[in-house]
Amino acid sequence: MGHKLRGMLNLTKIPKRLITENKNGDKVLWLDIVPNRGGADQYGNTHSIQIYDKEAGKAVYLGNLKDVEFGQGAGNAPASPAPQASGTDDSDLPFPL
Repeated sequence: MGHKLRGMLNLTKIPKRLITENKNGDKVLWLDIVPNRGGADQYGNTHSIQIYDKEAGKAVYLGNLKDVEFGQGAGNAPASPAPQASGTDDSDLPFPL
């Protein structure tokens, strides 16, 4: 069976100004999948998800990825959204959480 990369994307770290529209009017975010320099970390993550913020002059880290076989790893995803921490304001995201 084949392999895939599976991971998590932290949506609250995405600066709203970096979400743009494509020619079809869809909201899009350009991102980079970057291999870890030292290989897999202690959790088996081999890549990170980043976006480059030109205005701030730095990369914004959004999450990790690890190599899993198809059909494996589905148990890592929560069945329902986790409750938000008090004081978290996600109203600036262009989609509901």
